[in-house]
Amino acid sequence: MPNEGNIFGFKAIIRSIYNLVVGIAASIMTLTETGGTLTTDGTEQDVYINNAPAGLYTPKIVLIDFTNHTAGETVVVKSYYRIKSGGGWIENTLDTYAGLQSPELIHLALKDTRYGIKVTAEKTAGGNQDYDWEVVYEI
Repeated sequence: MPNEGNIFGFKAIIRSIYNLVVGIAASIMTLTETGGTLTTDGTEQDVYINNAPAGLYTPKIVLIDFTNHTAGETVVVKSYYRIKSGGGWIENTLDTYAGLQSPELIHLALKDTRYGIKVTAEKTAGGNQDYDWEVVYEI
């Protein structure tokens, strides 16, 4: 057949396109994270804030390590969302952690947002402690 050589070239092109599409699909909905350590000081402090996302933002979870939290500490963890451009922060959740915690890893599920999210922690009793934290979100 006169075009038989082109069939093999066509298969290579199809395979190349397939590999490209699979690579793009695999990169969509990729999770990433950020984190750090917060040392409480008795004020309401930002654990995590995305003040003005460039578009729809999909945070998944905040994890806070309460390993250093003793029987004497009380910490209030809040989440806030902004629901319009230039709007104020609106409190969404408030959880109080008093005394020893079990489990020691606190998990806060987050919601999609267009205009911003922040998570805060405030020590209301006891000594100042270090709290490691991590946020997982989609990019």
